[in-house]
Amino acid sequence: MFDSAFGLPLHPLLVHLPVVLLPLAAVLILGLVVRPSWRPRYGIAALGVLVLGAGGAVLAKLSGDALAARVGIPATHENWGTTLMIVSLVYLALGGGWLLWTRRAEVATGAQNLAGVVVAALSVAVVVLTVLTGHSGATAVWGGSATPTSSASSPAPTSGAGSPSASPTGSGSPSASASASASQAGYSLAQVAEHATPADCWAAIEGNVYDLTSWIDQHPGGADRIIALCGTDATTAFERQHAGQPKPSEELAKHLLGPLLG
Repeated sequence: MFDSAFGLPLHPLLVHLPVVLLPLAAVLILGLVVRPSWRPRYGIAALGVLVLGAGGAVLAKLSGDALAARVGIPATHENWGTTLMIVSLVYLALGGGWLLWTRRAEVATGAQNLAGVVVAALSVAVVVLTVLTGHSGATAVWGGSATPTSSASSPAPTSGAGSPSASPTGSGSPSASASASASQAGYSLAQVAEHATPADCWAAIEGNVYDLTSWIDQHPGGADRIIALCGTDATTAFERQHAGQPKPSEELAKHLLGPLLG
């Protein structure tokens, strides 16, 4: 249900709700804490933004879990996302309750002022958590994508894995099969380095060599994440992103060429 719509993953779309609305709600509530005279006029508006932001955090979490079931879980981002969802719901309960409690009060009581301080502190925490969660998600998708490659800006990545230009370098192509037959014992890192373009992309991961050419345009995190690994030992990058996750390992196994020598 929360996996995709119209062939596109929902998570990258839904994350904009909490990323935009939770900080906006926090700023509005902080303003109402400082200026009690604004509460009758803007209290309900702030509550509406808070409801949408907290609801967006829940939807982002659910859609992220659905996407992770298909492509694997970035552990750090998952942890931040779970924390943000929980805190945003607590924020909705406390902040929303405070807004309703104080909206029509002509003179705030001591208890209302004390509650306002707590809500203000929680507002700051929500902003910080939203930034950390968004940053971890951006790192999971784009981290390493700025690494220069010899032809990352060329038209080569747009050719499909099954097109005539890409098929000679695919893992199931005649040239790859011949190379595998000629290297039954395995492949050296120097050989891997010779396949460092989007049109011919090999990578060494955890003691094996993989032809990732056909996976470049299919990778849910973007082609640049795979292009940055071409011709390298990508073990560290893979383990940092997918350690202990069966789904990415199963997908990777489909592109196996053979063991890494040395």
